[in-house]
Amino acid sequence: MDKNQEQKYSIGVILLAAGSSSRMNGDDKIFIPIFENPLLFYSLTEFHRSPLINSITIVLNEKNLDKGTEYIKSLNLPKVKSICKGGLRRQDSVLNGLNTLGEHDYILIHDAARPCIDQSVIERGIETVITNNAAIPVIPSTDTLRTLSGDNYSDNVIDRQKVWATQTPQCFSYTIILRALNKNNKTVTDEAILVQKLGVKVKTFLGSKTNIKITTEDDIPFIKSILKGKIT
Repeated sequence: MDKNQEQKYSIGVILLAAGSSSRMNGDDKIFIPIFENPLLFYSLTEFHRSPLINSITIVLNEKNLDKGTEYIKSLNLPKVKSICKGGLRRQDSVLNGLNTLGEHDYILIHDAARPCIDQSVIERGIETVITNNAAIPVIPSTDTLRTLSGDNYSDNVIDRQKVWATQTPQCFSYTIILRALNKNNKTVTDEAILVQKLGVKVKTFLGSKTNIKITTEDDIPFIKSILKGKIT
């Protein structure tokens, strides 16, 4: 990618860190210590060091708003333009972040619970959204997938060549994501669903097997092993 050419576009990041962490035994996973830093540090600093990113806003859970704001400000990262409170649902948090971030040509929406994001995925996302206006990272399924009957017997095997796991950052033009968030109030699990409801085609690009999301405490050792390889 020609980074100098891409600089003519303004690109903002909404970093979502407002989840409930309901499967982490009451701990806010965003502040779980990973080596010397909280989990939030890794995705935040990876986006900040990208020469293609202009601005970042971080969306925090209300109960950790003061703690998170104090920590983020202590990092003194110039691209962090704002911090805001999350909403009741994911799309409410995204809209709060979008309104706080302000208008840019393109918006990247990333889960802070995916700390192993790297520059290659960021670059592929930006390159794809610039030419398609809506883009999401996906990785192929490597397991055999099947449906189960109501009594938990094996039912049908799904063709795994047609099943891809979705990651973040999800990338959109500012006008498309703003319209999608304002037009449809149905609760969804990601922004691409809302964009597709507008009739917009969402292009996919290759994510990364290491761009995993911390969901339970069992994920932490794997995350540490990935980040240790990046740090050393």
